[in-house]
Amino acid sequence: MAGRARSHLFTDQQLIELYDQGLNDREIADTFDTTPSVVGHHRRRLGLEAHGMRRKFTDEQLIELHERGLNDREIGEKLGAHQNTVRARRKKLGIEAKSRKMRRIFTDEQLVELHEQGLNDVEIGEKLGADRSVVSRRRSIIGLEAQDRRRLFTDEQLIELHEQGLKGIEISEKLGVANVTVSRHRKRLGLKANASARNL
Repeated sequence: MAGRARSHLFTDQQLIELYDQGLNDREIADTFDTTPSVVGHHRRRLGLEAHGMRRKFTDEQLIELHERGLNDREIGEKLGAHQNTVRARRKKLGIEAKSRKMRRIFTDEQLVELHEQGLNDVEIGEKLGADRSVVSRRRSIIGLEAQDRRRLFTDEQLIELHEQGLKGIEISEKLGVANVTVSRHRKRLGLKANASARNL
């Protein structure tokens, strides 16, 4: 046992915990700053079969997502990898962790304003320089529903159709958008719903 102490930098329980999370020998080795062969030796000693998983992302992908403001967990979700794997790889690349305070680089007011313009999460992210997952999570927290598509009309177009006496469903058909989108912008503009459409 004494001869192995220098290379065995983790406990059996730590190895089992990461193994149960689906990490393979190389990913566990990255976490403990040791070699896959050392991990493999102790894994076999514990009677655990090898995981066939490979690292599913490149350094470039990790760096790109990190620069967008995502933390290890969020990067892992995007890349289909465990956050421990992301963290270990990030440390090897010499990249500092993103703090929770630094991640969100926009205010709720900015998000709400763009959401009310009809932009979806991806489009809001592009406007604010944030990743879609950050926008999506914050949108959910403040109780906004997801936008499925870009807003394809102006306030002037909505007002004009409303003044023609069209109902929300008819306006939505004219503009090629969802009725709920028309309803939301109509309320924002202080327009009362038309009870019925005018006869053409």
